[in-house]
Amino acid sequence: MQLNKGLTVFFVVFILPCGIWLQCFTESEFIFNPLIDTKLPPDFTLQKFDRIKLGMTKADVLKILPAPMYSSDDESSWRYGEDGAAPFGDFAWFEFTIHFDPQGKVMKTQRQKFHD
Repeated sequence: MQLNKGLTVFFVVFILPCGIWLQCFTESEFIFNPLIDTKLPPDFTLQKFDRIKLGMTKADVLKILPAPMYSSDDESSWRYGEDGAAPFGDFAWFEFTIHFDPQGKVMKTQRQKFHD
């Protein structure tokens, strides 16, 4: 009985706070909501991003997703996502990129996770 009480106190005093700190302040991916620290435009969802297919035009993409947050100078890629959306802690964040060929058609989509 005393051993169980001691283990419970050890867990609550040492292990639990360390786990919370490691999860919330080490740029790890928040397991309950991976996008918690990713600022995205309204109406952007993973489901919509997954609907983007090779060969789609920029107009087709804009029917599914909102306007990009950032684009390359030559408009060959559109980016969505930036750091800093979490109401608490500092977690990994994601960037979603759509790459276009010279004719303006989707040639690649990409997701990147950042730990900075």
